[in-house]
Amino acid sequence: MVYADAHCHLGSRQYDGDREDVIKRMLEKGVEDVIIICCSRHDLEEGARLRQAHPSFKLAVSIHPQDLEEDFSENRLDELRKAVRYYHPDMIGETGLDYYSHPHTKMQQKHFFRSQLEMASQFHLPVNIHSRKAAADTLEILREYPCRGIIHSYSGSIETARLCIKEGYMISFGASILFPGARRPKEVIAQIPADRLLLETDSPYQSPVIGHRHEPADVIRIYEETARIRGIPAEQLADEIRNNFRRVFA
Repeated sequence: MVYADAHCHLGSRQYDGDREDVIKRMLEKGVEDVIIICCSRHDLEEGARLRQAHPSFKLAVSIHPQDLEEDFSENRLDELRKAVRYYHPDMIGETGLDYYSHPHTKMQQKHFFRSQLEMASQFHLPVNIHSRKAAADTLEILREYPCRGIIHSYSGSIETARLCIKEGYMISFGASILFPGARRPKEVIAQIPADRLLLETDSPYQSPVIGHRHEPADVIRIYEETARIRGIPAEQLADEIRNNFRRVFA
């Protein structure tokens, strides 16, 4: 079977010591399709190198909504536009709103979110959306732009998921479904249309095991749990997810 990880940070400094080993492990387990999220110059340079070496890897670049504490100048958006023109990424992301950890930068987040959606529209690229405790504002802003893409690490209601799907987005779930007491995401996974479902690790973040650095190979556990929730064979789920992954970039 071939697996897809719709959101990982393979360019992260956390992998600098053994990145090639991480990639070897994921490929040996059949994790061939990944989206490498890059929110820093270091991550972008590593991600671009990896995409060149592995044609099935996709590259995404953005300014993260949590990264607007000190510098929210227009210069950052100018630099991002230059990066898009130079690196020719496959996606803009992750961008969006995070009112859980950074409610004090709401205005800056909204401006940078809109600017990056406009950029995605200009360059005809899909987007990868980060939305945490900001569902209403996220939907309001998404409706302003003719974009498509992925809502990453989804943890909201089925009603909100359906509204995102209506706007043209895939819904992606991560390792949170492996956490004890993860009732709501499992309920949503059970009801999501098969042609709108994606899975991810968000590695090295969101590890379901204390003391274990998350990596793309771990997505297989998320597939296994999702297949159990949906009551379908693992092979069927893998085929559906791979088709959905490809459609994001079609």
